[in-house]
Amino acid sequence: MLLDSPPPRLLHTHLAYSCLPEVVRESGCKFVYLARNPKDTEGAVESFCSGVLPFGPFYEHVVGYWEESWRRPEEVLFLKYEDLWRESKEQVKKLASFLGKSFSQLDGDGEVEKVLWRSSLDRLKELEVNKSGVGELNHVPNATFFRRGTVGDWKNHLTSQMAQRIDHLTESKLQGTGLSLDD
Repeated sequence: MLLDSPPPRLLHTHLAYSCLPEVVRESGCKFVYLARNPKDTEGAVESFCSGVLPFGPFYEHVVGYWEESWRRPEEVLFLKYEDLWRESKEQVKKLASFLGKSFSQLDGDGEVEKVLWRSSLDRLKELEVNKSGVGELNHVPNATFFRRGTVGDWKNHLTSQMAQRIDHLTESKLQGTGLSLDD
C-alpha cells in the first residue's frame, strides 16, 4: 500500500529507531521525530516509570532518535513539542529546510502562517476524519488522539510527588546525552 502511493510518501510509526528494519534505516529516507516532555505524555505514571509501554521504554526510544539525529542530521530531524509550541514559525522553517523545501522570501511569513493554520490543533480537531472513525490497525477512535495540546498540562494531572519521580528518572536517563525534555 505504501509503495503504491506517489512520492513523497509519509509513514507514521511509533517504533523505536533500533526496531526499524535495517533496510529502512539505511534507505536514505528522512525521519522526523517529535519528542515531548515526559510529564505531558498520556499514561499511567507507574507504567511510564517502569518502562512498560506499548512501544517500549520511553527514554530509550527518545534517546535512540536523539543520538541518531546527531550521527545523521541530514536524515534524522529531532524536534520537541514544546519548541513547536513556543517557536512555531522557526520550527516550521526548520522542518521545511530539512525536507529540502523553502518558503518564498517575497511572501514574508504568509506561507508559514498557512502551514501553521493547516496544522493547528484546533483546525485538525474539527476535521470530520479526526472526529469520527477508528484507526485501521488499532481500532482506537480517531478523536482520542486530540487532547488539549498545551505545554505544561501535566500540572493539572500529576501530584508533585509524581512529577518529582518523573523528573528524577528523566535526569538519570538523559544524563550525558545533552538532551533536555523540560517545558
